[in-house]
Amino acid sequence: MRSDTFIQLAQLGAILVGFLSVVVTLRSHRRQMHAQMFIEFSSRLHNVLRVLPLETWTAPCEGERGIPPRSEDLARSCLLCFHIIADLHRLYKSGYISQDLWKPWQGGIRRTMQRPLLRREWLALEEVFEHAPDFRRYMRGLIHGDENGRCLRRHCHGDRLRVS
Repeated sequence: MRSDTFIQLAQLGAILVGFLSVVVTLRSHRRQMHAQMFIEFSSRLHNVLRVLPLETWTAPCEGERGIPPRSEDLARSCLLCFHIIADLHRLYKSGYISQDLWKPWQGGIRRTMQRPLLRREWLALEEVFEHAPDFRRYMRGLIHGDENGRCLRRHCHGDRLRVS
């Protein structure tokens, strides 16, 4: 083997190793950014959900019996919650959040939005999100059925789906 050929093969090997290193670094960075995003948004949601009244989670799923009346503080907390969900939805639709990262949030958001207090507050505050028709459709779908807007209603006490 001539020395020129050997040098060219060594250069090609170094280029391949460098390229693979960049690919591995980018993949690792992306995974780290997803983990940081998950931690940050989960923390924001937990902070907002913590200030909502206990009745948000304990009131019966059907009807408005047992939930507190509307108030400025309650509306403010719910609005903050809806803005966080809107940010997550926008990031997901723009491709910044992977399907694997979106799935855990999606299930939690769906269950949360089917609670009577948050349904009532969303219906009262929905117009605030007039600038985001996709998000409004998404939220309506969660409240009335699924994220695609199909008219299904999931009951809090069981996993059966019923056509409304």
